[in-house]
Amino acid sequence: MPAGGGFSDRLSAAVAEFGHVLRTKYRGSGNPEDQLRGPFENLMRSVGDALGLPVALIGEVPLVDLRARPDYEVLVGGASVGYVELKQPGTGGDPAEFSGRNAEQWAKLSLLPNVLVSDGDSWSVHRGGRRIGPVARMRGSVRTAGRRLAPADGELARVVQDFLLWHPTPPRTVGQLVLSAARLCKLLCSEVAYALAQERVGARPRVFRGLADDWRALLFPDTTDAEFADQFAQTIVFSLLQARFEGIVFEGEDLHGIATKLAKKHALMGKALEILTADTEPGLSTTLSALLRVVEPIEWSLLDDGSGDAVLRLYEEFLQIYDPQLRKQTGSYYTDHRVVAAMTRITNDVLRERLGIHEGLASRDVVTIDPAMGTGTFLLQVLKKAAEIITDEEGDGAVGPRLREMVGSRLIGFEKQAGPFAVAEVRTHSFLRDHRSTAPASGLQLYLTDTLDDPEDNFGWLAQAVQLIAESRRQANRIKREVPVMVVLGNPPHDVVPRGAGKWIECGSPQSDEPPPIDAFRLEGNGRHESKMSNMYVYFWRWATRKVFDLHQDSSFGVVTLISPRAWINGPGFAGMRRYLREVADEGWIIDISPEGQRSSNRTRIFPAVAQELCIAIFARWKSHPAHGPVTPAQVHRLRIEGSREEKIERLSRLTLDDSAWRTSMSGSTEPFVPAASGLWASSPALADLMPWSSRGVTPGRMWVYAPDKDTLTRRWNRFLSASRDDRRLLFGEARDRTIDSVVQPLPGMPSHEGVTLAQEYRPHLAPVRVGYRSFDRQWIIPDHRLMVVGRPDLWFVRGDRQVYIVEQNAHPVHGGPGLVFTEAIPDMHHYDGRSGCTRPLYRDAAGTNPNVAPGLLEFLSRRLETPITAENLLAYVAAVTAHPAFTQRFRTDLVHGGVRVPLTADKGLWRRAVDLGERVLWLHTFGQRYVAPDGGRPYGSPRLPKSLRPTCEEGISDAREDMPERMFYEDESRSLGIGTGRVAGVAPAVRNYTVSKMNVLDRWFGYRRKDPAGRRRLPLDRISSPFWPTEWTTELLQLLNVLGLLVQEEAGQAALLAEVCLGPLLKVDDLEVAGIVPSPPAVRRGPRRDPPGQGVLFGT
Repeated sequence: MPAGGGFSDRLSAAVAEFGHVLRTKYRGSGNPEDQLRGPFENLMRSVGDALGLPVALIGEVPLVDLRARPDYEVLVGGASVGYVELKQPGTGGDPAEFSGRNAEQWAKLSLLPNVLVSDGDSWSVHRGGRRIGPVARMRGSVRTAGRRLAPADGELARVVQDFLLWHPTPPRTVGQLVLSAARLCKLLCSEVAYALAQERVGARPRVFRGLADDWRALLFPDTTDAEFADQFAQTIVFSLLQARFEGIVFEGEDLHGIATKLAKKHALMGKALEILTADTEPGLSTTLSALLRVVEPIEWSLLDDGSGDAVLRLYEEFLQIYDPQLRKQTGSYYTDHRVVAAMTRITNDVLRERLGIHEGLASRDVVTIDPAMGTGTFLLQVLKKAAEIITDEEGDGAVGPRLREMVGSRLIGFEKQAGPFAVAEVRTHSFLRDHRSTAPASGLQLYLTDTLDDPEDNFGWLAQAVQLIAESRRQANRIKREVPVMVVLGNPPHDVVPRGAGKWIECGSPQSDEPPPIDAFRLEGNGRHESKMSNMYVYFWRWATRKVFDLHQDSSFGVVTLISPRAWINGPGFAGMRRYLREVADEGWIIDISPEGQRSSNRTRIFPAVAQELCIAIFARWKSHPAHGPVTPAQVHRLRIEGSREEKIERLSRLTLDDSAWRTSMSGSTEPFVPAASGLWASSPALADLMPWSSRGVTPGRMWVYAPDKDTLTRRWNRFLSASRDDRRLLFGEARDRTIDSVVQPLPGMPSHEGVTLAQEYRPHLAPVRVGYRSFDRQWIIPDHRLMVVGRPDLWFVRGDRQVYIVEQNAHPVHGGPGLVFTEAIPDMHHYDGRSGCTRPLYRDAAGTNPNVAPGLLEFLSRRLETPITAENLLAYVAAVTAHPAFTQRFRTDLVHGGVRVPLTADKGLWRRAVDLGERVLWLHTFGQRYVAPDGGRPYGSPRLPKSLRPTCEEGISDAREDMPERMFYEDESRSLGIGTGRVAGVAPAVRNYTVSKMNVLDRWFGYRRKDPAGRRRLPLDRISSPFWPTEWTTELLQLLNVLGLLVQEEAGQAALLAEVCLGPLLKVDDLEVAGIVPSPPAVRRGPRRDPPGQGVLFGT
């Protein structure tokens, strides 16, 4: 290259030489990509000379996962600036066009911060997976152009300069920081996971497996390889972020040096960084080098947007990019500090006003712990409240020393994830610094540990090098066993988990004969409901209550304050938990912060991303609580907070223990923590009193056995049959109760499996049958018991032409719409409104001769009303009174309890009117399949509105694949419903807005049929859906619109009837008790016995 000339001239000359050498090479034989390497190296050095940069290229870049190794690491002046990925000519230099293996490689390389991609003919530079500027191209081909090869325009000069002159710029927002850090953390996690897999089969030396074994011994015994890879990556990333927060300079330091400096203030993270990288750094040098380059320029002061929350929000935003599912599983959501402040203030009030501890959380007698501290928000609010109290009591000068004493002995945090643990440490040190204080020499009482692990675990002798990390777990276990705690405060994770996930709390200790701690929340005879307790928040509730109320007999008093899902307030599976709390506590306060229900608007949610219904609960036990003998049940107060998120937070901020809005809950040992029912509601019999036997509804445990059309089921089944045995396991979605090797009896009325397991199956699937998937949404199911976790054989046993299934929401509050729904098809467990409920069949047999009615009830009603009454009459009455919005509106405060009560009229005329009206309602709910009476205007078949009001399809919904509908919309002015290319006219607003407890029926119906169907589709077969809109779906939509329209027409009559019933004479539950009808015998509350033919019995025993 000539020495003179500008950069463009020198670049053109270098490119011409590049083309000349390559044309010669490509005339011979050899690997096209390898032939590109030498000329490329010379080109880059020449470009560096032209820019005055000493450029060096290092080949064989070490990434653990050899399937994604970049071709070069490029150094400028000895410092790494980025990586190069070469492709053979013709592949293209834009990864957006890659496919197959090239695309798989790029998925990993795109996580690096600065990558040059080229096939010789085209060039592009990428940062964190984002292309910087256009793709640069050559004029001519590197294979044939020779010295005529030249840049097509000025883009090549820009690309190479962008690449070689790159310097990480200090991120100015938390978002910019986490974008790069999370991507590299993901790459690091991927590398470690791959290395572990390779080491498992002996394909590489044992390095990471030894580390994983040590990690389990030191901190988390039950860690899987995937969890270790995640914890490894997070520990490295967040220890480096922690180092920069402390002002540690990376220049001139290796990882060992950084770890040593970090350990002076953050001993655990510093030592973990040293141990995890000591033997692994050579294999991970590419990713670690990139990570150091990204983290080194961070200036924390630049990240503060004025809110003071920069560090606080770091981990939540990090997880959103790194692993959104992990964010959900660990409950890592930003807790608004105002909510935390309110919870902390109320807890402090309980300490001062109820326990007589004048200094509250600041008292030297109060030990506080957050068992799932996350990024430390609750602990910091405790410190803030303590600082306020100390200032008020002793003056500002006393704050620093008192806080130092507090964090050294009386403020404790447990956390399982290294990332939030590091953030919590940083925030705590920062808070102390802001209050002219420091941590004591012994350090903070923050521990990287699993709260639910056995506190008696003893891991024996360990090498000196790892003693510091082991000491963290050892001290955490000591606190779990020995240190009395007066306050537990926090936001534990809340996620449904498999059996065993509750660890010691759930399973107990193998070294002890004592029952598992969770057994204190169980109730004899309630086992079939208690599967709902398999949730992390329940295990944390038990850990907290045991720690404060049970463990330390000489100091078993204090306060537990947690924000968690609220199912335990009234769910049947939590009766034992409610009994325990009433027995061990003296007073409780429950703040319902999700009264709108599960599908509430985001604007009303305290955590916008969390759809679960939440509550804040505070339970306290006094020093005077009797250790033995009878106790007075705790008085539990409840309060609902409604409105937008901001309105709720504002209400919380001024809530006090003597607020006039508190209502006293029922006091029965296992009764729900809800205010006593209204007089009318409480005196009316429950539906369970009238129809005793109930079931949960079909629970397959996997979505793919359901579909809106039969063809989709067949496609899924054929895909399953074509798979290998191992792939069948993956496709099936094996669970504890069902595997592909399970041998189970067929469902009643279905053909035998002939002993063939799913692993051996080769035949077509059983003929699909109709199922009530959701309210007014009839889909299809493969009635194969092998496919179902809980198939509910009893419901199949009673399936028949006269059967009607009554579906009740007895586990969750009801928010509007009909109080009950009815279906002729076997219902799914979540039929009512997408949440678990129960179903009560009208009959206990398929022939429809044995009613599911309390013994003696029909005779009692016939006598009192002086008219013969059948089971069908009773159900019609129930439908008329309950299945409309006026019922749920009238009893809205009572329906928060879960379960329906039925006002029973003692007026014969009202009874007859109700039966006549209810028969029509049931005919409509069952789409004309039941309660058929042609002479009464109820012909068999789908009901239809009068022609003048009937919805019609004015523009067809295309069945072409490219037109598959993605959304549905409604036009108020024209009263038309748009679906894809089609339009249905004549849809009344009340039909469009028809809901069942906030579940919009049309939205849910369409959601399961759109291009990207709704639902939690976790298995590959779940994601197979109809690629087009079948014409029968249009027919079914019109049928649904007619049914909803006719139901809307009946609502006024039902509302008037209900008003008259409630004002008139009633048959109350007391009347049924006197008559011996209530309670029903246990035998009739169980499902029917399925005996061999000729040996049936009336009721199960």
